[in-house]
Parts: sequence; structure tokens; C-alpha cells
Amino acid sequence: MAIIFCGMLVLACASAPAFAADPAASGAKTTFGLKPYEKKQVLRVGFFAGSPLSIPFYIADKEGFFKELNIELKYETFTNGPAMMEANANWDIGGCGLGGMLAGMVGYNLRVIGISDYEKNLALFVRPDSPLAKDAKNPDNWKGTTWLYPLGTTAQATLVAALKNVGLGLSDVKSVNMDVASALTGFTGKQGDGLGVWNAIAFTADDKGFVRIADARSLDVMAPCATLATEQSLKEKKELLTTAYLVFHLTCQWIKANDANLKKAAHYFQENCEEEGIACTPTIAQRVMEWFAGQPLKQAIDTMTVATTDTSGLYTGIPLTQAQREIFSGMDFFISQNKYSAQDKEKIIKEHLIDPAIAEAAKQVMQAQGLAAQ
Repeated sequence: MAIIFCGMLVLACASAPAFAADPAASGAKTTFGLKPYEKKQVLRVGFFAGSPLSIPFYIADKEGFFKELNIELKYETFTNGPAMMEANANWDIGGCGLGGMLAGMVGYNLRVIGISDYEKNLALFVRPDSPLAKDAKNPDNWKGTTWLYPLGTTAQATLVAALKNVGLGLSDVKSVNMDVASALTGFTGKQGDGLGVWNAIAFTADDKGFVRIADARSLDVMAPCATLATEQSLKEKKELLTTAYLVFHLTCQWIKANDANLKKAAHYFQENCEEEGIACTPTIAQRVMEWFAGQPLKQAIDTMTVATTDTSGLYTGIPLTQAQREIFSGMDFFISQNKYSAQDKEKIIKEHLIDPAIAEAAKQVMQAQGLAAQ
């Protein structure tokens, strides 16, 4: 196994994208100093609505960061990661949570090219009159309860972590598979005993008066979100994917640069939720963006490319990138639930499906264009 892991760390170093236009020569200016394309480029984005993990694409689009580079985005919108992965023929680059990214790598040979966010607002709710609202540490209060949440996602991981804390497992409760918006609607209509949801829907549940009994932050659930690309897009649009990666993470920096940008980002998040029919108030949008943990560019590149060796634990003596550690940590949970197998993990390793090539190319672009990655 150690040999396989070491093999994963052979980095595919691509040459820097050859942008046609030179802004210094033409007098053109772009927000981040990137050189625009001479000919219009079209990038199809698998967009996860109602979650901040995709929102830098939308913000950059609305702010004109892509337009000034002569790039047009076309969106394919989803509210479920596994569904996005299944429809991968319809997009070039997409984003989803841990459950979706594992389905994409194992089932469709999609490649993780970056870490887009960390979901901490994965929350479990009960009604105020529930015994769990009074005492969530009593295992008897959990037994036989019915939970509404999307199966095979990090909402399930959060529920299992809470059950494990009281000595129980998923078999001790009943699970009903629903997307997060439908789950909240059903729960509001008195269906089920508990609710597992995330992001804007979780804050809406808070505001409706439901009791948050646990979340990924309090349970220390590792839930990285990823940017993925299809094999075809990596082959045919690698330069464009590299530019999109740069703009995405530079926009993450822009969001956190000052309070005005954060406020504007919250406005765009609410606007997008309204477009997609997802309930979201200005206050909820602000809270979502304050929790957003999208990485600035240098950190994003390091997460995908810098390998260190574990001194203890499951991967002792094996060099892994931060992205690999975090994804495998989450995958180990799903393996423990028989959702995936050790062989599935080996497939990810052997086929280099956590792929640093775009991050490496992005680093080279910044160096070639004389730009500093912060």
C-alpha cells in the first residue's frame, strides 16, 4: 500500500497556458492581472445551488472577472452532488461536497482538481418538544427516531458522528432520503423526528425555531468540498480550466478582502438562491458567507501540491498532500459504513484521481505572468 500511495504523488506538471492577448501591449486591464483570451471561451459549470462552495464562480461572473478575460460561463445547476456527478457529460468543471466527489471519482473517473470549501454548517435539528432537544446525550432519546436528509452525503456523516457519540449507529434510527430543501419542507410539515441539512437551509431551520442539537463543527466532522473536472475537459480545455481555477481562488481572496466585498458576496448568494427557488434572506446569506472557507490562491495550490509525511495514524510514513489527507479521512467514514470499499480508495490512488496538475499549472501561470499568489 505504501508503494501505491507514493506513486500517487508523481505530479503532472503542465506548461503554463499560452494566453493570446498581452494586456501590457494592448493597454487592457483585468482585475487580477490575468491575460485575457483573444477568442471567446465557453466554460460549462456544474453549479451547486444553495451552497457557497460554487458561489465564487457566480460572483466572478457577476463582477465581470470572467467577461474581462473573454470567458463565458454556462451553468448546469444541481442541489445534489451525486446527481451532478451522474450528469457529468453536461459540464466541464463542477463543485460538490464529499459525498458527491467520492461518487464522481469512484463511479465516473472524475478528477478532483482543487478544494473549494469546508462544510461546517452541516447541522442536525429536532423540534423544541423533542426529547432530544432536552437531552441529546441520552441514547434512548435517539433510538427509533426518523431522520430526513440526503443519504450518501456529509449530512449522513454528521448524523452517524452524533449517533456514535452516544454509542449508537445508523441502524438504530430510520433514514428517509430527501434533498435538503424537501427535507426542510417535510420536517416543517411534521414529517420525521429529525432533520439533517446544510448551509442556507440549515440557517433557515434555525430561524424557524428548530433546535440545532449538533453540527459538523461541534462533532469535528471533516467535510471538504471539491472542484472536479471531467477527463474530456482536462484533455480539451486544460488551459481554460487553469484560468477558471485561478479566478475561483482569487475571487475567494476578493470575498474576504474587506467587509464591503463580503457584503456584496452575500447579496450575490441571496440573488442566486432566489433564482434557483431556494429560501434565503439577507441575514442568512450574510451568515453563509461568513462561514465560507474558500481558500486563497496560494493556500489552495499548496493544499493540492505540497506533500508531508504522517508521523502517526493510518498513513504513518506515507507522504500525502493536505487534499489527500482530508478526502481520505472523510472516505474512511464512508468505508466504515460500507458505502465504499478499500478497493475504491486504491482506485483513487492508482488512477491519480486527486490530481494536482491544474494547481501546478496555475502556479506556473502566476510565475510566468509575474503575479504574486497570496
